[in-house]
Amino acid sequence: MTTLCLQIPDEAYKALKLPPGRAEEELQHEFAVFLVKEWLLGPAQARSIAKMDRLAFQELLARRNVEWGGSPEDALHDLKAARAAAQSDPV
Repeated sequence: MTTLCLQIPDEAYKALKLPPGRAEEELQHEFAVFLVKEWLLGPAQARSIAKMDRLAFQELLARRNVEWGGSPEDALHDLKAARAAAQSDPV
């Protein structure tokens, strides 16, 4: 794994409106969303940067109105996962 260090001025870091202790995680999510939105990286690779599971990352992209260009196979995989989750959820 390649490590990339982003230096942020103290004033800018302190001005971030993020929950305490969540800055690194949130910035990873934001960077991953940006890469997909700008078509710089595909969703699978961006998701690994965000350190999120597939469905959670897709939900994040959907909340941000980012088209992720999933394949029909991706849609079928998600449908199967949703059906399995619905069957195991005693409502």
